[in-house]
Amino acid sequence: MKALAYSLMILFGIIAIGTFYFGVKKKGRLAFIRGVYIFFLIYTAAMGVFFAHYVPDSSPDESAHIAYVYYLKETNEIIPHFEDMHIFNNAMMKWSTEPNYEYQQSLVNYLCHPPLYYHIMRLAGGFTPTESDVVVTIQKMQLRYFSLAISLIGVGIMLYIGYSRIPKQRPWLHLLYAITITSIPMLSYELCAVTNDALALVTGAICILGLIRFCEEKRGLSTYMLIAAGISASLLTKLTTAMLCIFMALIVLIVTMIKERSLKALFAKEFLLSLPVYGIAALYYILVYNRYGTIHPSLELICSKEYFENTIYYVDKAERTSFTFNEYLSYYFERFFLSWSGIESIHRFMKTFTYSLTAIPFELLWVLPVLLFIPIVNKKAGSLALPLQAGWISCVLTFIYQLKSAYGTYLTRGYLGGFASRYYLPFIPVLALSLVVILVSLLLDNGFNAETEEITVNGPLANFGKRMFYNQLIYAIGLCYAFLLFYGNFPFFLLHFAA
Repeated sequence: MKALAYSLMILFGIIAIGTFYFGVKKKGRLAFIRGVYIFFLIYTAAMGVFFAHYVPDSSPDESAHIAYVYYLKETNEIIPHFEDMHIFNNAMMKWSTEPNYEYQQSLVNYLCHPPLYYHIMRLAGGFTPTESDVVVTIQKMQLRYFSLAISLIGVGIMLYIGYSRIPKQRPWLHLLYAITITSIPMLSYELCAVTNDALALVTGAICILGLIRFCEEKRGLSTYMLIAAGISASLLTKLTTAMLCIFMALIVLIVTMIKERSLKALFAKEFLLSLPVYGIAALYYILVYNRYGTIHPSLELICSKEYFENTIYYVDKAERTSFTFNEYLSYYFERFFLSWSGIESIHRFMKTFTYSLTAIPFELLWVLPVLLFIPIVNKKAGSLALPLQAGWISCVLTFIYQLKSAYGTYLTRGYLGGFASRYYLPFIPVLALSLVVILVSLLLDNGFNAETEEITVNGPLANFGKRMFYNQLIYAIGLCYAFLLFYGNFPFFLLHFAA
């Protein structure tokens, strides 16, 4: 495993050298950039396959997700009766040579997510009945690979956003973007499991792409449909992703109307034509509300006895950990950012400290976008400024809501979870593009024309040399940052946790 880790780091060095070469040579530049994106898409898929085989039963919720798919397959319900869904045992039955699992009808499934992902997963198959009514043969790898394919569609859209928006004259920026998208450890780790996070990657990326097009004033029907599809599909997949999309869309819309002093963006014909797409999600929540009295049912609501007796979400008062508010904040931030720079699941493959060299680059992705509000950076960002600012603000607002919700749950139920940072994976393009824009804003005009491969010396030669050196320093900083992100993901796992 160590040999593989070192080989990957050498491969990064080769690609990094390539970015310098094709930065000054136009011939082959576009093909090289495309190759970078294709490589990292394949690399991400390979990591997912590796984890699927190397770390079996990696997700604590995978059996619940699979049981959700099984329930829809058996009942053909469009909107499930959550109280009738049960759960599979995590362990395969010992007496069987087949991958047989017990469907535990005495336990209620605690997942009450919207059903879009699970309806799509029905297409994967993977379930075979046995002679027993409570035992099902499950081909988990078949389900995992189908879910992996869904995830990769989302990653592909994310990579396309960078490919289509970052200037082709600077290949190193494309490398930095591609690495940032694919190097959050929980992304590749989540790819190996059956989870609705897979579809959230797709819906979030679609919404971001639509809002970027909107800010580029490409306001045709396709743009409004992309935004509508992203928001509506997110509402039917995962509410956290929906919050991110809705916050971002509202900020973009409000700021646009203020800047343009017009309501045209809101009442455009194209927007009105996209309303039926939103209506699909609205209809789902109306029906759910009529049935349960809330738009988001929970195990506590549908089966309170099961909630209090058989889940980790309620801790008996005598067994609760006592924190002051400041102690809880410290605990929450540490667990949140360690799960962002590492892997937090049944197995914990984490960095040692939040301030370690291998963790800080991941944490800075959350902090650096604040620089987008500096005028010079905002100007350099151009049409990307508003969607990136709105996207980052939506992440912050959702994070505050998540923190408030987690703290409230801790106070009332003693549960110390709720700090999952993987909820923000669908908005990785916002953080990655922000990093690219910030670095671009630091560069100086050194007289080099990447299209003609010619250098024009303006002013004293000494100043030209200083500008050249300064820009090379920015390149080096960007590539070092990319390396730390790259190393902090899969090579770090191979060196520290793989046998």
